[in-house]
Amino acid sequence: MKVNQRNKTRIGISLLCAILLLTGCHITPNKKQDGEKKKYPKLVVVYSGAYGEDSSFSQVQEEINKITRKKQGVEVEFHLISDSNYSDAVELMLTSGEQVDILWGSNSLFVKAYVNRQLCDLEPLLRENGKDIIDAVGWKYINCCRIGGTLYGLPNNRDFAAGWDSYALRKDILDKYNIKASDIKNIKDLEKVFDLVLEKEDGVVPLACTGSLFGNFSLADGINSLVSGGHENYGQEDEVVDIFETEEYKNRLKQVRKWYLKGYMGDNILENTSTITEMIRNGEAFAETVKNKPGMKMQESLKCEREMEIVQFGQPAISYNSMAAFPWMITKNSISPELSMKLLNLFYSDEDIMNLLAYGIEGIDYVETEDGHIRAPEGKKGNPYYGGSWRLPNQFITKVWEGNPLNVWDQVKQYNEDALHSCEIGFNFNVFPVAQKYLKLQEIYDSYEPILESGLVNPENGLKQMLEELKQNGLDEVIAEKRRQFESWKKQQE
Repeated sequence: MKVNQRNKTRIGISLLCAILLLTGCHITPNKKQDGEKKKYPKLVVVYSGAYGEDSSFSQVQEEINKITRKKQGVEVEFHLISDSNYSDAVELMLTSGEQVDILWGSNSLFVKAYVNRQLCDLEPLLRENGKDIIDAVGWKYINCCRIGGTLYGLPNNRDFAAGWDSYALRKDILDKYNIKASDIKNIKDLEKVFDLVLEKEDGVVPLACTGSLFGNFSLADGINSLVSGGHENYGQEDEVVDIFETEEYKNRLKQVRKWYLKGYMGDNILENTSTITEMIRNGEAFAETVKNKPGMKMQESLKCEREMEIVQFGQPAISYNSMAAFPWMITKNSISPELSMKLLNLFYSDEDIMNLLAYGIEGIDYVETEDGHIRAPEGKKGNPYYGGSWRLPNQFITKVWEGNPLNVWDQVKQYNEDALHSCEIGFNFNVFPVAQKYLKLQEIYDSYEPILESGLVNPENGLKQMLEELKQNGLDEVIAEKRRQFESWKKQQE
């Protein structure tokens, strides 16, 4: 029988295999060439942060990816966007169809994304792949992120209560003039200190400001935004009112205007390219507005790389639906909502990932002490990550910085429970019935806010002009719709 060359080759290979098997040898498949990496699905996480330039965040990202590859078979790419243009940048990413799997945002961004139908319904995803989130946060708080009964966001574990009308002051300047923070008991006392700084500290503005000074004002957040109305007296008053027409808002505008005219915030508020933190860190400013909480003194000291003192004039309160103030979301631009929820579930439960995002790399950005605290390594003043850890999914599983009690997260939880609780908790205004009016009102307010709420214009004229424009574009109708929804929701809670 004639055997062609191809058959000869096959017979030869068969004989070789038989010989190798008889002699105990094994044939192993070819391995991937050196340098060839396994491909993993990549999920994009977008949130606000300004510490990417200050520390090697790419190294942090790679350490996180070592965990996510092993535990979930995915990689993560973090997009950190500065606070100043965060909302605009995110809106552009969403409308252009850019991949955004997991998104952190303010309540106003949350509402806009909802109105534009850019968010996924999280409840089925959460029940299937979010057990650790449910255990960490609890349905009581999770339900606060529902809009029209549907769950579009997840609360992050943090301080929901705030010590309103609080300020962080540089201790070095207080000490220089023998002033104790405990002696500053009200706004008038604070103004005396501002006057002293203005007179004695050349080149230092008493109060850092780059826009609105209302961030620590208990009416500043309202429900979803000021333009849809809110509740007075730390949310203790049942009626939904137009915040802009309250005496409290008007008096606050007058106070800020007086401060601007006295020179407390300097002259170039809107032109300043430095952040508030940078102004204090670089010695250009003495104080900043804050919302107080357990651990705030250490947080601001580390962030500003200067020892800070805190004074508080308002009450500790959850004065609006704070649980929905900064939710984590999954967008419809996601390549896989299921994988995104699994990754979020890991974020809420994995201490190593939360510590990497909260503090950076151990040994480089922080070191652990013998008693279980962490601190800056020798030769470093602070930690570039620390001030933003409140945005993370679960701050309560992060390590505790030296200077805070080891049970500080338990203290924050208790602070949340003991504070005044607003009548709004659990209610989110469904803006969809008045969506176009709402978005137009928000646009108008956004144009006035940095000027009016930093004292740059006469408050009577500025407020009158803004109110006229708002009312012409449906302010009263939007507030009436929210009032109707709130009354209906309240009856359901009875």
